Amino acid sequence: VPVDVDPGTYCIDVAAAAAAITPRTKVIMPVHMAGLMADMDGLEKLAADAGVALLQDAAHAHGARWRGRRVGELGSVAAFSFQNGKLMTAGEGGALVFPDEETYEKAFLRHSCGRPRTDRHYLHEVAGTNMRLNEFSAAVLRAQLARLDGQITVREERWPVLSALLADIPGVRPQADDDRSDRNPHYM
Repeated sequence: VPVDVDPGTYCIDVAAAAAAITPRTKVIMPVHMAGLMADMDGLEKLAADAGVALLQDAAHAHGARWRGRRVGELGSVAAFSFQNGKLMTAGEGGALVFPDEETYEKAFLRHSCGRPRTDRHYLHEVAGTNMRLNEFSAAVLRAQLARLDGQITVREERWPVLSALLADIPGVRPQADDDRSDRNPHYM
């Protein structure tokens, strides 16, 4: 069920998400938009109060932080994209980070043809696929990790200038800041 976004940050509006929750709701999926993280304080509380999962779309948020915690450290599953236009790219593919070992193991089964890590006899426990990142793409991504922090620093330094110039264009409203999102990679 799509809900409205905050008109300043372009991230999911917590009140709109709260109003959309029904007994059928299973998950809340915030999109960290253009590098700015959604209101994770409000969303974590909302998800806990509603008894639903929180699944972060972090495709625009490589290197982002919320109150000093990186996207993958926030206690919920986060999905990253490595499509050719992202901050870190391998052409296609993605990665998931998990808050605990149990969730990781369940996901591993799904991406590894339904077989656990310890399987040596092709014993499928669940239906699964073969959606593994290849070694070459992983090497390309690993090399990009070394430069990501520096690239984010440059974007953060240049954002005030770009934002001010964009604000001078009639009808253009640059994305607002949220001080709780204390590291913004400014995707796009």
